[in-house]
Amino acid sequence: MVNLVVILLSVALQIAAAGFAIRINRTEGRPAAWLLISMALVLMAGRRLYVLVDLLQRGLPPGLLWNELMGLAVSACMLTGILLIQDIFRTKALQAERLEATRAEARGEVDKLSAVLAATPVPTWITEDPFGRITQGNPAAAALLRLPALDGAPTFADPWGEASPIRLLQDGKPICPEDTPLKRAARHGEVIRDLALDLVFPDGDTRHLSVYATPLRDRAGHIRGAVCCVVDVTGIRHAEEALAKAQKMESLGMLSGGLAHDFNNIFQAMVANLDMARSALPEGARAHAYLQRLQSGLNRASRLSRDILHCSGGDLRRPEFVDLGPLVAEALDGTGLPVTRELSGQLPKVMVDPVLVGRVVEGLVTNALEAGSPAAAIRVRAYVRAVADGDLATGLWPESVEPGAYVVLEVSDQGHGIDAATLPRIFDPFFSTRDLGRGLGLAAALGIVRGHHGGVQVESIPGVGSVFRVHLPAPEGPEAPRPVVLDGPRKHHLVLLADDEAELRSVMAEMLEDWFDLEVVTASDGQEALEIFQQRPEAFDLVILDATMPRMGGVAAFAAMRERRPGLPGILCSGYAVPASREQAVTQGFADFLKKPFSSAELEHLLERVLGVRQK
Repeated sequence: MVNLVVILLSVALQIAAAGFAIRINRTEGRPAAWLLISMALVLMAGRRLYVLVDLLQRGLPPGLLWNELMGLAVSACMLTGILLIQDIFRTKALQAERLEATRAEARGEVDKLSAVLAATPVPTWITEDPFGRITQGNPAAAALLRLPALDGAPTFADPWGEASPIRLLQDGKPICPEDTPLKRAARHGEVIRDLALDLVFPDGDTRHLSVYATPLRDRAGHIRGAVCCVVDVTGIRHAEEALAKAQKMESLGMLSGGLAHDFNNIFQAMVANLDMARSALPEGARAHAYLQRLQSGLNRASRLSRDILHCSGGDLRRPEFVDLGPLVAEALDGTGLPVTRELSGQLPKVMVDPVLVGRVVEGLVTNALEAGSPAAAIRVRAYVRAVADGDLATGLWPESVEPGAYVVLEVSDQGHGIDAATLPRIFDPFFSTRDLGRGLGLAAALGIVRGHHGGVQVESIPGVGSVFRVHLPAPEGPEAPRPVVLDGPRKHHLVLLADDEAELRSVMAEMLEDWFDLEVVTASDGQEALEIFQQRPEAFDLVILDATMPRMGGVAAFAAMRERRPGLPGILCSGYAVPASREQAVTQGFADFLKKPFSSAELEHLLERVLGVRQK
């Protein structure tokens, strides 16, 4: 009976071991191995049952108990071992689940990083290579380097290699491929912040970069790669340069305006005294020759003063609506050079000062001739062009310029050309590529164009030639207001003259009285002139006012006078170009505008038109 119990117990243990083996099979996922183990245990248990039935039929042999006890011990050891293995494999399965979850989380982080890289507009590179070779980059980086994308993923073989046509410059000097910021961070652990580099392409295009790089480290602190990103500051750099240039032009304008105002007042007094001296000399006097030489020097000084104003965009004396084609043709006739002309006859009218635009034409043609181009190779064109926002990003334009229709004056030559380093400086005052400068030249031309709310674009290739394109706006709408014309001669005219320059005020009053038989009352500034006028407002037939005076300027004084007497005629004078232009003066009610220094003939022309008087 004991033998039977032992045998049955051993069989039960083997069957239990087979069951646990099957359970381990479900947990571990190794079906072939664990299925064979389970089958072996079941077959062993079946064999024991078969032997037990056979023994019961033939009778149990003596000494069987010890044999079966050993079998029971084996079955117990087998079950215990499987139970222990089950715990091990259960722990392993749990670890495998955690590992898979960790892998899934890592894949999610990788996908997230890839999405961030793809979405960020900042060019970024990553290396996980001990030699610093790029292993990952984003589309912005590929676009910056002009690299293709394969199946949506940018290619980054080695854009900085020895064979790469792209160059990195620092302070104008090439960077060795081994010293790029990414490799410095990956190899030496350098942290790089705001490193200024220039990216130069084979076509000469240059991008200004601000570079950042930092190393990647593992938990032990060992470097395992690096991350590098750059900010393209080309637009910012251009904006800073444009702002600096605008500030320079503004400073130049303020300086030139102040200098020109004082010089022009002095020149005006000299002109008036010269005219008075000539009138006092008998015909044939030897002193006429001396005065003529003095007049020539004064004219040159006045021209230089105007060129200074032109650099700041001022001195628009008498702008009017004109056809640019005939105006350019007349200016070219004055040069006497056999240039090629392509002047369209169907151009819209432009609001320009004809004299100043003629000087621009002469200046550009002269510049082309001095650049080594034969006169016959100089071509002058005039045509209409629609200027878009993108066009305003190239060339030199005033700040408040709008896209639209522009009439273009184009002067091209086949001279020696201008290199890229020199091109931005050609409009600086007194700058010249020749050994000896020739004055304000292109700077004055640019100032005149900017004063007309236009812009200049220049293209030049060394050894081939240059093209200058002057853009003048073609406005639509009514023409500028015309000056007031007072018909009918007057007698016993009383003129109120106000100017803060005592010498100029004195000689002007003497000229008006002696030459034009006018009675003159003088004032030293606008406030004094207004006080004199208010004492007898109906007595004055004309007021001549300087635009800029202490306490009150001529414009403000004239506005107060017109409130008291609306029909009062006035002439505005100024040594400045802006804001006292003829168009603005007429808009403010003046009969006309005199730009200092003016000649006695100009003064006589206005007095005849306004008062009907001529020089005696």
